[in-house]
Amino acid sequence: MFLFFATTERSKVMWAKRLLWTVAVIQLLFLGGLLFDYEKTKNEGALFRLELQAYDPYDMFRGNYLALSFKEDRVKAPKFQPRWEEKFYIKLAQDPKTGFARPVQVSQQFHGGNDWVEVRNSGGSVIDGADTTLLISFMQDRFFMNEDKVKRADEVLRRATADSSKRCWAEMRVRNGTAILTDVKIDGKSLRDLRH
Repeated sequence: MFLFFATTERSKVMWAKRLLWTVAVIQLLFLGGLLFDYEKTKNEGALFRLELQAYDPYDMFRGNYLALSFKEDRVKAPKFQPRWEEKFYIKLAQDPKTGFARPVQVSQQFHGGNDWVEVRNSGGSVIDGADTTLLISFMQDRFFMNEDKVKRADEVLRRATADSSKRCWAEMRVRNGTAILTDVKIDGKSLRDLRH
């Protein structure tokens, strides 16, 4: 009876170890897949330039990222009425006059391709002349960078967006609905290249 009990305990321990290893391998595969998708989007996704506008950074706990405010932050009100913070999709297209991306279509569903981006309703509707527009927020409104440079970059970006002679934009890569901010530039110069 003691031998049977010892064998049963040993098999339970072996089973628990196998389960632990299986869970660990599954987690590594999942994280590896996320990293692979991130890198593939960053390297192969469609590039869109989104023009930035001046903003007032109120949150003193911003951490090591820049809070971004995009000029194209509204779309013509769709037939469906998204609630506040509800997510939906917009299709981006490059404006031939400015070279910057702007929303051209709205949908509740993802339609595939490298030009649809997930956004959220950020505050309801606004009446612009004869049209009603919906205020939107891009999910990618934070640009993470080296913590040593972020304070200086925040000051430089704030001054540049307030100066009408400067062109400020964020570069976003989009692939299959996944969007990643890859850079923020002022007159073509990356904020990553700032000196302390």
